Amino acid sequence: MEDVLSQPDEIGQCLEYYEKSGLLEKINQLYGMPFEKLIFSGMGSSHFCAVGAGIFLKQHGIDNQVISTGELLYYEKEILNKKTLLILISQSGESAEIVNLLEQLSEEVTIIAITNETESTLASKGELVLPLHVGEEEAVTTRTYMASICVSMLLASAIAEGNAFGMMQRIKRCLFLMEKTLSEQYNWNEIMQKFLKDCPVMSIMGRGYSLGSVQAGALFFREIVKFPAMAFDEAEFKHGPLEMVEPGFHAVIFAPAGPGSVMNIKMAENIVSKGGMAVLITDEDCRVEAHERLFLIRLEKTEEYLVPLIQILPIQLMADYLAKQKGIPAGTFRWGSKVMDSEI
Repeated sequence: MEDVLSQPDEIGQCLEYYEKSGLLEKINQLYGMPFEKLIFSGMGSSHFCAVGAGIFLKQHGIDNQVISTGELLYYEKEILNKKTLLILISQSGESAEIVNLLEQLSEEVTIIAITNETESTLASKGELVLPLHVGEEEAVTTRTYMASICVSMLLASAIAEGNAFGMMQRIKRCLFLMEKTLSEQYNWNEIMQKFLKDCPVMSIMGRGYSLGSVQAGALFFREIVKFPAMAFDEAEFKHGPLEMVEPGFHAVIFAPAGPGSVMNIKMAENIVSKGGMAVLITDEDCRVEAHERLFLIRLEKTEEYLVPLIQILPIQLMADYLAKQKGIPAGTFRWGSKVMDSEI
């Protein structure tokens, strides 16, 4: 919880560093550069953090790919060449897949390194190093994930608009919303008690910019609580997985204001109508009424591409609550470690 609650302050320090270091000017120089391929890659939360940046770039007409480094290393590295801008993300800079990929890459490939460790293997290979500049975490990834979202979005705004400064100001406004959301955690205790009671498996779903939060949220439950959690594209959920819904089914659905909000809200109601339970996390001005199997967590509204900085917070708090209920030390690892330095 110390890591979770410290996130607004830590992100504020990260942003202040970028303002004072001159890195925003360097990032803005990427605007208009003639790369034919733009690829974001990382593992786990360092992979999911770039989903929003990838969508933002596509909405500005810039094709790109967000792919796990494990897939890129063994199945797709042939696409990397001198016309590629490769953005590698790793909070430690020492993830096994990242290190192994770097050993095999041609020096012609332009690498941007996003990492919290500026003396790491990844940082040593980056033509441009973008530090996360947050404190070391005691448990699973929290503030490094948030900082990675921020840095990825600064980068995306620079590449698409030449305006990392404008994105910086928009992210700064989100810090207040993060603090407000965390301050309301005790208002959700009743929701957590009712929703998490007898929950056998968690299903998390959303669309668009929320897809990174879907994946990171499910990972958070699996790491924190050692608890089965499934991640779904809400549109894909209708095409088969909907058949799982019955009494006892539990879903968390992200429904920020945006093109997918109506469908996401309808899905929550659909699940409840079939006997399931749902928590709807939304900043939309919808007229959904909470009842015994449909719970609402309302957030303050912000730009949809920055909602991932806010909507993951209830998931983090929910996972911590469930860990305490189960008597599990939150954030400790049994079979792995925070930095996976081996692929086997």
